[in-house]
Amino acid sequence: MARTTTRTAPQPPAGAPAQPDPTAAARPGPPHTPAPGARAVSAGLACVGVLLAVGALAGGALQEFLDRMAGVFALVALSCSVMLGLATVFRDVLAPARRQLAQQLHRAAAVAGVGFLLVHIGVKVGADRVTAVQAALGFGSGSLLVDLGTLAAQLFVLALITGLWRGVFATRRWIRPFRVLHGLAYAGWLAGLVHGLGAGRAPALWVVIVYGLCAAATAAALVHRWTRTRTRTRTRTRTGNRTRRSGRQPD
Repeated sequence: MARTTTRTAPQPPAGAPAQPDPTAAARPGPPHTPAPGARAVSAGLACVGVLLAVGALAGGALQEFLDRMAGVFALVALSCSVMLGLATVFRDVLAPARRQLAQQLHRAAAVAGVGFLLVHIGVKVGADRVTAVQAALGFGSGSLLVDLGTLAAQLFVLALITGLWRGVFATRRWIRPFRVLHGLAYAGWLAGLVHGLGAGRAPALWVVIVYGLCAAATAAALVHRWTRTRTRTRTRTRTGNRTRRSGRQPD
């Protein structure tokens, strides 16, 4: 009877880095929640219509209150969203659980901010401050500050849409376009800040203080992120240079 022998694959030496399995499927990118389905999209569009109608059809004391405060609430909520979005990348400051909480709060603040923004637009259209076409297109009102507010609204809506469809952009091929499109929220926030301070009636002192605090906190978060990114880039460059000089392969 013939004797059969079984050959085993050679094992790597102890301490050597694990070799990737060539038969394993390549990971397309980090896991994310799937894109909203048809029902979620329909519900979202219905909410958009309701919020615009609330602003346009409100009357009396409610209209006066929303005319004064809806834009303030929108900008404060969106400023919080921008700051929380920046905080989600601070791995050296926040633990993973806190970063996840910051990401959830970032999304909640963005939805709330865009909701107040839609009410704000509805109020202005209902009061004949701007037409529906001007509010949609972002120009033609005759005031640069008003047009800046419309531009800010468009950029924030774009950032919200790309955030909801983050799973579509999650592959390595589309992550850079996602960062560009989602990052337009920074330009929208700056345009909204200028619009809030200069358009319409003069803001109250407490509103100016709140806007200033939001601007200072967001600027500090941006500076921290920028310096952290530069530090990581320099560290990787130095590590690569040392590896090349020593003639070793990087781990």
